[in-house]
Amino acid sequence: MSAERNRARAALWGLALGDALGMPSQTLPREEIRARYGRIIGFVAPYADHPVSHGLAAGAVTDDTEQVMLLAERLIRAPDRFDEAGWVQDLLGWEDDVKRRGLRDLLGPSTKAALEAIAGGASPDEAAKGGTTNGAAMRIAPVGIATPLTDMGRFVDRVEAACRVTHNTGEAIAGASAVAAVVSAGIRGAAFEDALSAALDACDEGQRRGHPAGESDMTGRIAAALSLAQSGATIERIAEV
Repeated sequence: MSAERNRARAALWGLALGDALGMPSQTLPREEIRARYGRIIGFVAPYADHPVSHGLAAGAVTDDTEQVMLLAERLIRAPDRFDEAGWVQDLLGWEDDVKRRGLRDLLGPSTKAALEAIAGGASPDEAAKGGTTNGAAMRIAPVGIATPLTDMGRFVDRVEAACRVTHNTGEAIAGASAVAAVVSAGIRGAAFEDALSAALDACDEGQRRGHPAGESDMTGRIAAALSLAQSGATIERIAEV
């Protein structure tokens, strides 16, 4: 097995493991996480009647990982052209399956609103013009795995295509582009620190795509977050920013 294939597998495993660790705390404020779980250092079952994770067992993944794999399957089926209509049906079919399983971990607000608008006759371009939540970045890793950073314009084209039907905004596409660029660079052997400049460049390009809704300087926000992390700021200090 090639080194790149090993890294791709590791990226997906790491994503799923991190998702499973965070599952019991998703959507909860920090104070409630501390009160209910203390410090989460392993796989933990969600508390009874959790608003989103109810019904999941310790170590289970959430919609984050499931939608990542859904996008990966879409890219494998049509590697040369992103099938937006097919992607809409993938997402709707996935949510129907989640409901059949009796779970609450359904589509996020931007994705749900966009798909309902498309079902009502809206064009994909218009349906997702308010999508500024994190769903695009959440599931974008397969695009980074599949696409090298040899041509930044083409790279962000592929990110944008995967975002457009649910998160067609500069904020969402910029954030997804940054995440995908780090993944792409890492798959091809770059250390995280060396991938950051490519991530910021991709973020700049992504900001110019889609509708101008939400944050207008995602690159600046990411740079500020990196600066805080590198300064050794405490969680309390970060929460103040």
